[in-house]
Amino acid sequence: MAVRDLVKNYGSAPALRGLSFEVPQGGIFAYLGTNGAGKTTTINIISGLLAKDSGEIKVCGLDVNQDPVKVKELIGVVPDDSNLYPELTCARNLDYLGELYGLDRQTREERIQDLLELFDLKDRAKMPFRALSRGLKRRLVLAAALIHNPEILFLDEPTIGLDVPSARALRNHIKSINQKGTTIFLTTHNLAEAEALADTVCILIKGQVVKMGSPDEIRGQVEDGTYLKLGLSGEIEEKTLLAACPAVQKASRENGFWRLKVDNLNQALKQSLGLAEAENLAIQEVSVERPNLEEAFLAYVENKGALKEGEK
Repeated sequence: MAVRDLVKNYGSAPALRGLSFEVPQGGIFAYLGTNGAGKTTTINIISGLLAKDSGEIKVCGLDVNQDPVKVKELIGVVPDDSNLYPELTCARNLDYLGELYGLDRQTREERIQDLLELFDLKDRAKMPFRALSRGLKRRLVLAAALIHNPEILFLDEPTIGLDVPSARALRNHIKSINQKGTTIFLTTHNLAEAEALADTVCILIKGQVVKMGSPDEIRGQVEDGTYLKLGLSGEIEEKTLLAACPAVQKASRENGFWRLKVDNLNQALKQSLGLAEAENLAIQEVSVERPNLEEAFLAYVENKGALKEGEK
């Protein structure tokens, strides 16, 4: 999929400002931005729910304006809310959508059985949609978007509001779908989720793409992103650590370890070793880490000099 010079205004307020990007075939593309950046607007324009002001969009080589019906056959969309019929059963919801896409009865029946099995919903096939838990509803909405076997699947905040087990299960389903050849276009505010799933990350700020690349490439552009992972044999207060280690800018606890953002790695190492000795603590683990995707994303959004020259 290719987007070129896409512009959309809501009255005098610009939503998309000459937006351009390409989505690699067969991968998972994470489209990231703060609220109001233009993510949902982009999906709505691509899927034909919203008119663009100018620009060009091609899906599998087809122009979305010249071939809107064919494009709709190539894409599936999972919105950020559940959009199925509450009184219809799981199977009937899928069957109805299959009819809308023009699938014959045999094909519909085969797809319904395959999707119910894929999403572990076979024992709930005859349950009405309204009776499902939130996590199961999200699974069925995802299954519904796949009924016509699309080339590209758009996921708008797919795990929002789910508990940890349900979100993990849904992410596993997303990986499975992608492994079968479906291109995934993902929007999420869960940066750990994007980092775990995506091959390509695109950062959108105020309707413009400011950076696109692999998660490693995105993280690698953050100049002040050196972190020290420190494991100590006993407890120590954050204020004590920061007072003893001037080279440490920020300290946080993660999974029993200290994660230290440092401005001088060698000095931070020396100061940490000196602190451990002074407090009679053993160093159980020490390693150097790069920023995670969330930290890199915030550096781009805040744009406070944290990016390397030429990358702003």
